[in-house]
Amino acid sequence: MPGRGPLLLAGVVVALAVTTGAAWLHELRPRSAAQPVGTRAEQPQPPALTPDEERFGTALWAVHREATRSAVAMSFAGISYHTGDRDARALARKIEPLAQFFHDAEIQVRSMDAPPSLSRTHGQYIDAMAHYAGAAAEMLKFTEDGNAQHLGDAHQMDVSASQDMLRVGEVLWPGQYKPH
Repeated sequence: MPGRGPLLLAGVVVALAVTTGAAWLHELRPRSAAQPVGTRAEQPQPPALTPDEERFGTALWAVHREATRSAVAMSFAGISYHTGDRDARALARKIEPLAQFFHDAEIQVRSMDAPPSLSRTHGQYIDAMAHYAGAAAEMLKFTEDGNAQHLGDAHQMDVSASQDMLRVGEVLWPGQYKPH
């Protein structure tokens, strides 16, 4: 069937939006001071960051704050396109500044000096920005040629980037609000 691909992709995008919403609601729920009966004891806290690690985490947070917002904006631009907008030029107008942001963010994060203990974390964040930049580029290719495969590729890159950002967040900002 010729119309099946876009519908499948729209379903995936909607599922991603629902997952994002559920995670957002989960993070916003009130937390009680007492632990409910029958739950596991809390995991031991990771060791405190060193002053150098703290400085790196603070510098990266400035990028991370905007990267999180931009990642959500990119997802919602795709959802908006699939749920009725269907205007490729409007999608391109939404994605172009996000593509530029992720490109610039990757360069900025690459230039940061990470302490040796966070070199792996630093690399994961660079990978996340590269994947988001690639996802935005794929979405822009779709707006030019209409090939839905670009959107599928963009989705895979988006998922990979989200996972990398979450891993970094668990190291530098444990318990942080997770939008993905």
